Amino acid sequence: MNDPQLDDLLTRAIVRLHSEMRQAAPVMAESVWHWMQQLAASDRPEDYFQKPIAFPLLQLLWWLEKTLHPNPTFAFQADLVYSTVNGYYYIRLLDNLMDGHATVELKLLPAAGFFHTQFQMAYQRYFEHGHPFWDFFARTWFYSAEATLHDAQLERVDEAQFRKVASQKVCAAKIPLAAVCYHSEREDLIEPWSSFLDALGGWHQMWNDVFDWNKDLKYHTRTYFLTEAEQRKRPEEGVAAWVVREGFEWGVSVLQTWMEELKARAKPLNSPDLLVYLDQREAMLARQREEVAVGLRHLSKLAEVMA
Repeated sequence: MNDPQLDDLLTRAIVRLHSEMRQAAPVMAESVWHWMQQLAASDRPEDYFQKPIAFPLLQLLWWLEKTLHPNPTFAFQADLVYSTVNGYYYIRLLDNLMDGHATVELKLLPAAGFFHTQFQMAYQRYFEHGHPFWDFFARTWFYSAEATLHDAQLERVDEAQFRKVASQKVCAAKIPLAAVCYHSEREDLIEPWSSFLDALGGWHQMWNDVFDWNKDLKYHTRTYFLTEAEQRKRPEEGVAAWVVREGFEWGVSVLQTWMEELKARAKPLNSPDLLVYLDQREAMLARQREEVAVGLRHLSKLAEVMA
C-alpha cells in the first residue's frame, strides 16, 4: 500500500528532521539518529513507517485527502508528514520509558522538546491563532497524554477499559486528520474519520497484544489479552499453556470480529485505498494465524508426550 509520492515525502521528512536537529543540536542529532535507526532496524529510519504491520499513521492522511482531491496538496502533505513523524518520535520516546522497554531513551529525553516543537510548529503556517483547529489540537493532545497515563496505572484491562483507555494510544493521530479536514473546509469529516481511527487503533493494539503476549508477560505489561488469560486459564495452568490450548485462537477470533466492524466503519468514508488496506491486513492475519497455529500444534503434541 506504499504510494511512491508519499514514500518520497517521508524520506524528505526524515532528511529534514535530521538536518534541523543537526543545525540546532548537533550532539543530540547524532544520538537521536542512531536511536531512529535502531527503531527501524535499518540504516533508513523511514523503513520503520513503511513496514506492512505498522500502524498506517501517514497513509491515513494521504487517503483522507485523496477522497477530497484527486491529487493531494504536495506542500501541505509534506508539512503534515514532517509534523506527524516528529509527533510520533515524541510519543515513542516517552512510551518506551513508561512501558519498561527503554534502552537509551532516558539519555535522549531532552530530544522530546525538539520533537514536540517541530510537531506543533508545522501547523502554524496553516492555522492562525483562534482557528478552531487549535481547540481540537489542545483537547486531543491533552487526552492523548491522559490516556497514556491512565493506561499505565490500570491494574487489569477488561474489554471496556481496553476500548476506553488502552486503545486510545494512537488518538493523537486525529490531529493531522483534523488538519486535513479543516484545511479543505470539510469539518464534517472529522467525526467519522476520528471514530474510525479509534476503532483501528483498538484493532492494532489488540493485534500487538495477541502476537507480543510473551514480551508483555516478561515485562509485566498489563494488556486485555493477558487479563483474559488470567480469567480463562485453568487453575493449574500457566499463561503459555492457555495460549497454546485456546488463547491464541480466542485472540485471533476477536481480531476477525473487530475487522468486520472496521470494514463496516470504513465504507462510508469513500476511500478505496483504505478498503484495500483492510483487506490486506485481514489476509496478513490469516497467514499469521496459520503460521503460528502450526507451531502451537507441535507444542501441544509435545506437551501431551511429556505428560
